[in-house]
Amino acid sequence: MKTSLLKLKIILVIIGLAIFGNAEVWGADWKLYFVHENLLAYYDAQSINHPSKNIIRVWTRWDYKEKGVLGWVGKGGKKYENLSQSIILSEINCIEKKVRDMSVTSYDNRGDIIDSSNSPSEWNFIVPESNGENLYKEVCK
Repeated sequence: MKTSLLKLKIILVIIGLAIFGNAEVWGADWKLYFVHENLLAYYDAQSINHPSKNIIRVWTRWDYKEKGVLGWVGKGGKKYENLSQSIILSEINCIEKKVRDMSVTSYDNRGDIIDSSNSPSEWNFIVPESNGENLYKEVCK
């Protein structure tokens, strides 16, 4: 009886590990698209969608390096001293080669929100050789 119960527990653990060990398959699929002295930028390939004909929406994540954090502290003050990353919903007009942010949330190194905005920014032309151009090249294929 104890042997059967032990075998059942082992089987359940193996099944649990198989299911939850691959949980990342159902989550974000972050792909590096831009490396800079201030940050590393990723886009979530699974989040790409087309709300209208020429528009693409995609979630991006910016992981800040020390130099990037110092820049934010200089612009925004001490609240950015522990800045870790920003998660941004970007919208790109692939025909007009323009980009805007729909939502931006910045987090500290403990995962707490530093600031957040859900107001769409103005459309801006994508600057050559920029973070925006690299994202454009990845998602507007």
